[in-house]
Amino acid sequence: MANARKTKIADKEEILTFLTSVMRNEELGEKDRIGAAFRLGRYLGLEGKDEETDELPRVIIYDGTKPDKLP
Repeated sequence: MANARKTKIADKEEILTFLTSVMRNEELGEKDRIGAAFRLGRYLGLEGKDEETDELPRVIIYDGTKPDKLP
């Protein structure tokens, strides 16, 4: 992390480390911790997802040997 401080712009790892430390810091207010968790969740693509109903995208490989039966 010392190398990251030498540059003027924080890299992705430094930002994620900072947000994680804020989220886990029990000395900070709940509002700050929830905000950090929300930002991490948004970055990870968890916003608006429901594990029970969301499915992974289907991948269909078409090799041209059979007629196309895609919807």
